[in-house]
Amino acid sequence: MQTKLNLRKVLALGATLAMLATSALASSTSSWPVYGGNANHNSVVSGAPTSIATGYPKQLNLTSTTGWDGVDNVPVMQTVDGVTYAYVLFDGYGTNGAQVVKVNCATGGEVWRTTAQQTPGSLNAKSGFQLSTPYLDDSTGTLYVGVISAYTYDPDTDEYLQNSKSKILALTNLDAAQPTVSEVLINIDGQINTPIVKYGSYIYFGTWPGGSNAGKYYQVDVSTTSYTYKTFTPESYGFYWAGAVSDGTNIYFGSDNGKLYWRKAGTNFDSSSAGGVLDLTTAAKGASDAGNVRSTVMLDGDKLYFTSQGGYLWCCSFDEDDEALSIQWKVSLDGTSTSTPTLVKTTSGTTTTVDIYTGYYSGFNAGGVQVTSFTQGSAPTDSSVATIATGFPVQCSILYSDGYVYFNTNSGTGCGFCYPASGRNLTADPEDYTWKTANDTYALGGMAYDNGYLVFGNDTNHLYVVK
Repeated sequence: MQTKLNLRKVLALGATLAMLATSALASSTSSWPVYGGNANHNSVVSGAPTSIATGYPKQLNLTSTTGWDGVDNVPVMQTVDGVTYAYVLFDGYGTNGAQVVKVNCATGGEVWRTTAQQTPGSLNAKSGFQLSTPYLDDSTGTLYVGVISAYTYDPDTDEYLQNSKSKILALTNLDAAQPTVSEVLINIDGQINTPIVKYGSYIYFGTWPGGSNAGKYYQVDVSTTSYTYKTFTPESYGFYWAGAVSDGTNIYFGSDNGKLYWRKAGTNFDSSSAGGVLDLTTAAKGASDAGNVRSTVMLDGDKLYFTSQGGYLWCCSFDEDDEALSIQWKVSLDGTSTSTPTLVKTTSGTTTTVDIYTGYYSGFNAGGVQVTSFTQGSAPTDSSVATIATGFPVQCSILYSDGYVYFNTNSGTGCGFCYPASGRNLTADPEDYTWKTANDTYALGGMAYDNGYLVFGNDTNHLYVVK
């Protein structure tokens, strides 16, 4: 899936947000509510399928069109009273525009979908792609969705007018026959291409205006329907796939041009004295060819992990006394990476081994999955990096479960894979994978998991459910 800057227009819709926690949501027993499945964005779960059950995978054709108008983000999921649902944001530019569909993972059937663009109850956006992974707030029964190329309803002319803006919407009444769609923030410059995350009362996301133009990172207070917000604007460049993480005090996020930023969460988010930047191209242990940071930051303990398009896996930390970020170490991968790292620790006696899984790619034909292994307390080197899977581009994050890794491939024959995380046989023909779905097409966003089900989509709006 190539980088996309779409200048076809965007905008809004009008309504008020009813922050209602429904009875069904109140009984939610598990969920994958955010990119990476948890607040730290570390995609480690237990119970993911190591074989494909009879009747699976289920394939849903969300639209009848073909082309790069598909599921280009990661679904979010929840299990309510034993029934598992996926919420999927997709775009069918040639048909109904951007929509969200709620899917019953057991039956593969649609529970509901938002209406077509330029109709009441719609997301009112039409781009061909939507890269922002939504956020599902179980506590309020709200799904926060970011869309680009939106429409605004003009009551004077009774028309929907498209423009080049983006917007944040809230979907409530998720257990009803049709959800309620309300505006949170509209008229946002640039594309919302990052995951939406939530910490405390605030949601966070970044914008990408293209080229070296400066984007903005937003902090929006969703505790009331006033939706007050603050923004941070760097000197240049924007935020693409670069989702934020919080350590409880600060918010951390990367940007194009090899930068890692931190901001104080809350009232001082927009203050010039309440944050800083680490330039990966000039800092100690950095690299002049660091490239864009187009992965979400993952947090483990006091360490921040991410990849960059220069082909590096990074580990950074924040010094509270100096209020400054620094690079702890970096290793070189075998190609460009936009994959958010997935970290697994294994302890034997007094020794803890750390394995960090990342995808990498070169164009639409080459790439794979690598693991960086080292003893906790030490720093890995380039020789610590080993290959798990090769022969296809992997731009997504790697999901880990009980000794297996799960991912999808962004090629013309893209599909979903399960590989053993160890004991692999790269000399076998084909490679020693555990299972795969049928070859299909470009699958960019990665997999979500809940209650025994894996869900992912691709560029022809095919949604796969694996059990």
